[in-house]
Amino acid sequence: MRWRSLLVSVGFLVLLSGCAGMDLRTAKPLPKAQDLAWAVLPFANNTETPMANARAAALAAGILQSDGQRVVGTLPINTRTQDLLGGDWKQEYASALAAARSNGARYALAGSVDEWTYRAGINAEPEVAMTLWVVDVANDRVVWSGVGSAHGGSLGRGGTGGVAQRLIQRLLDRALAR
Repeated sequence: MRWRSLLVSVGFLVLLSGCAGMDLRTAKPLPKAQDLAWAVLPFANNTETPMANARAAALAAGILQSDGQRVVGTLPINTRTQDLLGGDWKQEYASALAAARSNGARYALAGSVDEWTYRAGINAEPEVAMTLWVVDVANDRVVWSGVGSAHGGSLGRGGTGGVAQRLIQRLLDRALAR
């Protein structure tokens, strides 16, 4: 009987330790600068989850603002049905970059959502993977990029939004050398 309780305890600890994970790869951080204006460009959706890109862009804009960055313009979130079914991302990106330029943004944050789902099975743990890049708006040049994936929650609680928020925060922390 004692070995059963030990086995259950060890199993529970293994379960707890595997509840969350994150993998990040990033370029060198951007040079520090004060009071720069940011824009958020459309994110590409490479998933089967409708509007995962709009969710990620909204989270990224909120995280930038909560970190004290000045975000100009409007979020590039389009909810028309045709856009859900494969709108012209490149055209929206180019339009948003032009708007960022006219709004006086120094940097623009863009990205692609590559996974926004739940693992199959009894645990159904959320999984998110994305790439973020920072564009120097004046010359349309990528000056930083990072890719990451994250999964997990607290004993199955939480969802893709919470996992994505933590992932975006960690990527932006690396981009801005915090």
